[in-house]
Amino acid sequence: MSRRWAVMILLAFLAVDARPCTTFCMSVDDHVVFGANYDWDVRNGLIMVNKRSVSRESLTQRPAYWTSQYASITFNQYGRGFPTGGMNEVGLVVALMDLDITEYPAVDSRPSAGVLDWIQYQLDLSADVDQAIANASAIRVATGSRGIHYLIADRTGRAVTIEHLGGALVTHSGATLPVSVLANHGYDQSLAYLHGMVGFGGSQPIPGGTGSLERFARAASMIRQTSPGADPVARAFAILDSVHQPNTRWSIVYDPTAGAIYYRTDQNRALRWLTFSSFDPTCASPVQIIDMNGPPTGDLGPPFADYTSAANIALVNQSYDLTPSLRNTSEETRMRYAMHPEKEACVWPKRGRAVRR
Repeated sequence: MSRRWAVMILLAFLAVDARPCTTFCMSVDDHVVFGANYDWDVRNGLIMVNKRSVSRESLTQRPAYWTSQYASITFNQYGRGFPTGGMNEVGLVVALMDLDITEYPAVDSRPSAGVLDWIQYQLDLSADVDQAIANASAIRVATGSRGIHYLIADRTGRAVTIEHLGGALVTHSGATLPVSVLANHGYDQSLAYLHGMVGFGGSQPIPGGTGSLERFARAASMIRQTSPGADPVARAFAILDSVHQPNTRWSIVYDPTAGAIYYRTDQNRALRWLTFSSFDPTCASPVQIIDMNGPPTGDLGPPFADYTSAANIALVNQSYDLTPSLRNTSEETRMRYAMHPEKEACVWPKRGRAVRR
C-alpha cells in the first residue's frame, strides 16, 4: 500500500469517529492548571515519556522534519508520535477537540502534519504560546484531516486557541481570549453564547446539559467562581466532573507550575500522577511507557517500562480493532504507523551524530 493511501485511511478515521471533549486553563493564586476531558469510543492508551534531541518527521505526503528541543509526556492511543494531548518539560500543554466547521489551508509550499503528530510537533518545539502560534504558521494541517481545534497554554497561564476557519489559521489569545475554555463550537460562537449568561453580561442561568455550548458556559462559570486558596488540582477535577459525559475516558489535569500531571480513567478511577523530575529527559535513555488504565496508584514514576516496538504494535492493533472505521485496516498500514517511530534518531547536540532508537 502506498504512503498516500496509508495517510488517507487515518484521515478518514478521524473524519468519522471523533467525539467531543472539553478543556480549560485557569490560575488559582498564580498556580496554573489545565484540565482536559478526553471523550472517545476507545478506552485504552499508553503514557509516553518522549525525549529531547530526537529527529522526527510527520507521516504525510509533504512531511515536516524537526528535532525535539524539549522532553514531553503524552497520552497516546494510535501509536508513538501520534498523541491526543500532553505537556512538555517547560510547561506547554496541548489538547485537541472536535470542530466540525474546520477548513484547513489548501496545499502550498509548507510541509504538513496530521492532527495528532501536529501535537507532538508543538510539544517538541514550543516553549510558550508565542512560539506555538509561530510554529502553527510554519506548517499546515494535512488536507482532508478531521476538523479539530486546539487549546494550548504555557507555564505562565497564557493560552491560545488554534482553529482553521475558511482555510486560514485563526487564533485567540490575550484580550481576544477572555476565558480560556474550549469545547466543540468555534471560540467566537462559544463566547457569544456565554455573553448571554448571568455573570457574563446576560440574564440566562448557567445551563446544565452535555452540549458543547453548555459545557463551555459551565466550565467558564466554575472557573470564575473558584475561590482564592482553593486547591487548584482538586478544583480542576471538579470542573472536569461537571462537564463529564458518558464516553469520557480520561480526565487529565496538567500542572505546569509544578511540572506534574494528574489523571483518572473510566477504567481506573484512582488518582494517579507523574512528574518530569522522575525521568531522564535526554535521548541517551529510552522512551518510557505505562498503561494508563493499569493498576498502579499514586506516583507513577517507578513502574514505567522502556518503550519497545512490540508495545507500540500492540497499542496500534488494539486501538484500530476498537475503532469501528479502522477495524478493517490492513496489516501493512497498521505496521506503517506502528513502525513510524523507527525513523527517529537521537541527535547528540555536541557532535551532531545520530543514534537510532
